[in-house]
Amino acid sequence: MSAAAFEAFLARLYVDADARARFLADPGGETERAGLTPAECSALAAIDRVGLELAAASYDRKRAHRKRGGTS
Repeated sequence: MSAAAFEAFLARLYVDADARARFLADPGGETERAGLTPAECSALAAIDRVGLELAAASYDRKRAHRKRGGTS
């Protein structure tokens, strides 16, 4: 898989709560189904889960703020 595809998968984890929940429930299965390499699967399996959830929440707040007309 290309670096761009790996990054797209990771970005999806940050912005898609359902995809994130599926990944957290079955990291190996989700990464394999996405066609990631064994090394990429291992890297994502070792992700900081608390950090992932915190980052996702932060991005969600920023998107909501922008939808309300905020500037930052």
